[in-house]
Amino acid sequence: MQLKCSNCATPFVLSKEVLAEAIALFKENKTAHLNVNCPKCRRPVRVVRKTLEMNPIYRKMLESEPEQS
Repeated sequence: MQLKCSNCATPFVLSKEVLAEAIALFKENKTAHLNVNCPKCRRPVRVVRKTLEMNPIYRKMLESEPEQS
C-alpha cells in the first residue's frame, strides 16, 4: 500500500509486515487509525482504518487470518 507523507510529500510503501501488525492492532483495540513514521522526515503519518479496509491486499490478509490461527 502506497502512502504520501503529509509533511514532506515523500511517497512510501507500507510492507506486508506493517499491514499484518495493523490487522492485529485493529482486531485487538478497535482503534480508528494507525500511525506510521515517514522514512524521510520520521514524522508520523496517520492511516485511517477505512483506508486500509479499502486496500485489496489488506482484505486478503484479513480473510486469511483465521486460517493461520
